[in-house]
Amino acid sequence: MNHRLIKVGRSQENDIVISDASVSKFHLELFFDGEGNAFLTDKNSTNGTFVNGLKINGSVQLSEFDIVKAGNSEPIKWKEFIMSKPAIIEQENFKKDFNNDLVSKKKSPIKTIIVTIGVSLSILILFFILNEYVFDSKPEIIDPNKPNDSESQQPEKLDKKENKTIEYDYSCLKDEKDMGSTKITEIFGNIESESMKTFGGEVSMQDEYEVGDDLLKDCRNKYDFIEKGDKYKNLETILRRLAKELKNPVGYRYSIYLIKSEELNAFTAGAKIFVTTTMYDFCKSNDELACIIGHEINHNELGHIKEQLQKEQILGKEGAALNTMLTISFGQKKELACDLHGIDLVIAAGYNGCVNINLWKRMKTESNEGAFDPLDNLFRSHPYSDKRGSCSANHIKNNYGFDCVTK
Repeated sequence: MNHRLIKVGRSQENDIVISDASVSKFHLELFFDGEGNAFLTDKNSTNGTFVNGLKINGSVQLSEFDIVKAGNSEPIKWKEFIMSKPAIIEQENFKKDFNNDLVSKKKSPIKTIIVTIGVSLSILILFFILNEYVFDSKPEIIDPNKPNDSESQQPEKLDKKENKTIEYDYSCLKDEKDMGSTKITEIFGNIESESMKTFGGEVSMQDEYEVGDDLLKDCRNKYDFIEKGDKYKNLETILRRLAKELKNPVGYRYSIYLIKSEELNAFTAGAKIFVTTTMYDFCKSNDELACIIGHEINHNELGHIKEQLQKEQILGKEGAALNTMLTISFGQKKELACDLHGIDLVIAAGYNGCVNINLWKRMKTESNEGAFDPLDNLFRSHPYSDKRGSCSANHIKNNYGFDCVTK
């Protein structure tokens, strides 16, 4: 005979006995015909029979993935009894296994706790291994023309467990020939920044995004964009890797654009970062590109774009532009701050921060930058390249204990 009737309930007279207070003595019946069909009938149970969470009345035909529950008990393994399958479990064995399963779950919570703890520890260990040895390994090469720096030695990223405070020293900007001009620009630059914090209007992240959108529109009108290929993918990969290492991120949604231009430049606004093809080609490695991108990220993170918008709120666009022109040297400390914070991102992301030193040496040659001049220093928006290189070396040595110059 190729059909089967299985009785389920709390009474020992059932084929499947479920010792649960929510299950009636004779709760439900399962009927299997010779063609592999299964039918379920509720026997007027007190707490109901449920299929996929819905209470049934009378009889229903079951589908392969239906979940059957009697009252609040564990799901019933009804599919084990479909007789059309070649491997059929004997009713008595299934009854014994099923009931023992329920008893073990009811009487052995310690086993469940141990298993749960074991799984949790395994997940934590796996996450640690991935975080330390996979995610933080040397970045993959996307653009074959931009390999990672070949230096065998480079600063090691700081141990996150130590939570070491990184110090930012700007005294390296001073020069014995500056006649105090560097100190003056630093003092007035600090006063300007504090004034914006105190008297500047409220600038939201959305306000910054809108400025970034306007800049993007202007660039699309002026430049051709490269939006696919190895170069573009490479920039996106570096950006994502750096942004992941921000310690206390403001919460910007960063995007990056590669634009065709003969200018040796990179710039940003509203979390949108623009890199010219000339700058991309000028950088010899992913590490150097990471230094450039890390610098631009920090113009946003350190509030430099926000401060400019606050100026415009107080002085108007024309007034802010005039103010910026008259106080242009005040921005030198901000530029250096972006260099140093950018180096921290670069090292944390697995790139070689030491390349920032040679990068600025080459920048000096490329831009035909002359020797330090105190008068010229008062009208420069960026520090001299020599200063930026030496400040980078000092920062790495003081905070990471690595001497890039000698190694």
